[in-house]
Amino acid sequence: MNLHLRAAILWIVIVFCYFIHGYYHLAELFFGMDIKIPDAQGHVPVATHLFSVFVEILPLSIGVATLFISGKWFVWTAFVFSILFALLNLVHLAMTIFKEAGDIRQIALLGLIMVVNILLVSDISKQRKRIKNVF
Repeated sequence: MNLHLRAAILWIVIVFCYFIHGYYHLAELFFGMDIKIPDAQGHVPVATHLFSVFVEILPLSIGVATLFISGKWFVWTAFVFSILFALLNLVHLAMTIFKEAGDIRQIALLGLIMVVNILLVSDISKQRKRIKNVF
């Protein structure tokens, strides 16, 4: 499979997994768990909006752009972001293991996200090594 197509699919899989991750938290309501953040004031903080853009919209945008842009500058940008994203995912997985060790489905899903992110970094690294032109 073409590396660009594979990277695009991996970006989209990661975002889809984050949607499932959010659903798992919402599903806790079905079991009577209170998922409200303590001291919540009834509005979503700007930082939460920005975080959602960073972990959902930006990776999805990079995934789509990967199908159309193949310049060296873009591949380097995607490579750096994929590494930063992998670090974020690693920290999130570790925090979940330590704080919510009993939530097997979240740990399994976050583990899958980590594996997919490693594959993504690897594929983009291969693209980076093959690119010859700047634009």
